[in-house]
Amino acid sequence: MPEENITGPTILWRELEGKKVKSNDGKKLGHIKRISQNHFLIEKGLVRKRGFWIPKSMADAYDGEYIWLSSNEDVIHNKFLYGEEPLESPQSGSPVDKLRIVKERMTGIPSEPSNSSERYKNMRDLK
Repeated sequence: MPEENITGPTILWRELEGKKVKSNDGKKLGHIKRISQNHFLIEKGLVRKRGFWIPKSMADAYDGEYIWLSSNEDVIHNKFLYGEEPLESPQSGSPVDKLRIVKERMTGIPSEPSNSSERYKNMRDLK
């Protein structure tokens, strides 16, 4: 989420190290181990640790306890399991320094829909 589109209270990324992370479907993914310019490393497990380098743009909101991501657990596990931090690409855009703070976040519902007219379907149009 581009920083200029964030409304309401925010928190700086450097304050989120060690915080717990959940996917859009409510699954616990681990905690933030490290934060870089455009990614953050989620680590899960005590003995057999797994790491996921997630783009900061996938973070949807922080509710005071969890950082919520905009994708479900399967997408994140299949797409973002890395051993090393991914290289920055020219398309990665400007770094995201802040994350939106929300009081409560519902599982499976982004804190702000990307395009509400696209998701809405009139009952009369369904046949």
